[in-house]
Amino acid sequence: MQPGDWVIVVNKSSTLYLWIGFVEWIRPPECKVQFTLDPHGRPTGEAYRILMRDLEVIEKWEPTDDAIDTMIDLALDTRDEEWFRELTRRKGGDRIGHPL
Repeated sequence: MQPGDWVIVVNKSSTLYLWIGFVEWIRPPECKVQFTLDPHGRPTGEAYRILMRDLEVIEKWEPTDDAIDTMIDLALDTRDEEWFRELTRRKGGDRIGHPL
């Protein structure tokens, strides 16, 4: 597991069970995860510190449009222009920042 990996909470005892997000930082035995989807597929922008053993890396995962919208909001909040541009390209917003 490393920063940027997509993960899912696999500990059935956790209140975050089946939440999906990406790892922001790691300081064993815990890490900080920015969650984008709750177990019902609803977007969330919540971040939590969580034990690494409670997580499993998701090898292939394509976020929904709602999840991408949540991540775009997060990219704007954190002023991460590179991530913002990557996310808007995924949504088909190639023309953002270009003259008409």
